[in-house]
Amino acid sequence: MATVLLAEPSAPVASALRRYLEGAGHEVAWVGSAAEARRLLEDRPPAVLVASASLPVDGEALCQELRQKGSRLPVLLVYPPDEEQADPRATQAGADGCLVGPLKRGTVVTCVRLVLRLHEAGAGAQAPEDSGTPASAVGIPARPGGLPERRASRTDVFAVSTSPDFDFLKRLLLMEVKRSRRYRYPISLLLVEVDRFTEHTLSLTPQARTALLAEALGLLTAGVRDIDVVVPFADSRFVAFLPHTPRSGARVVAERLRERMPFLKALPGATASVGVAVSEPTGGGKGLTQGAGLSFGGLLKEAGEALRRAQMGGGDSVVVAPSGPGAGAQDG
Repeated sequence: MATVLLAEPSAPVASALRRYLEGAGHEVAWVGSAAEARRLLEDRPPAVLVASASLPVDGEALCQELRQKGSRLPVLLVYPPDEEQADPRATQAGADGCLVGPLKRGTVVTCVRLVLRLHEAGAGAQAPEDSGTPASAVGIPARPGGLPERRASRTDVFAVSTSPDFDFLKRLLLMEVKRSRRYRYPISLLLVEVDRFTEHTLSLTPQARTALLAEALGLLTAGVRDIDVVVPFADSRFVAFLPHTPRSGARVVAERLRERMPFLKALPGATASVGVAVSEPTGGGKGLTQGAGLSFGGLLKEAGEALRRAQMGGGDSVVVAPSGPGAGAQDG
């Protein structure tokens, strides 16, 4: 697991965070001031910095110093519960994500895991394997059958994303969209839905339906790279976020996920529809989504509209959102 530098002036808060992270297998070094944090950052660089935005640490200033030095070290800023501007403040400081109290174990552990994945993606995935580059060429361990190894617990992901902690995941993806716009790398968003789920599961108990959705999540999770994120979104719908993935790679992944659905043991022969939205920023900094601005909400809306088109066509298909105003949809 990763080495975490925890810069937190409050001993009770630091104790809880340290317990959460060490329980997840991370090695944690705790300091209570900015000076101590700077010393450890120089002497023993961690894999990720978790820093309080409060004095005497001032994690925002620490993060800005790192970015000015050219460091891409993943940084998570911790804000008190009454901070209403955590997202814009963390983004302005150049952080990779933020945590807003009260802090929960699942949120903290998932947060660290996801920012590390995204950092690995930025460092090693200049061109995703789905566009023709093998997984091994971008530092992603491959499993038999050509799929990358998935180290995250599917049970943990399912539990976190169906709770209020999903708000954190959305916050992290919002920041990733902003980084995509700034550093001009492609990102893709997929909405996957089991076709006619309500009709096929009318006779099932609520527990059986939940188990079926958990199995579907497992199938989808096994069909993406380790740097990708798949979580339940609503009802029988899942969202897959693919950083550093252009349009061609997103289509490959979408078709792969659609093809996996018939293998559900709890619903043999099931099919799925997939809506795909992609942003491929150009040299001028504008994405190829509808309209000039790129946003997480915009990508989600485009993916939703593409999903509806796939379902209107009878399901069991992939539709990619238009690359710009007036463009036609690409149906799979």
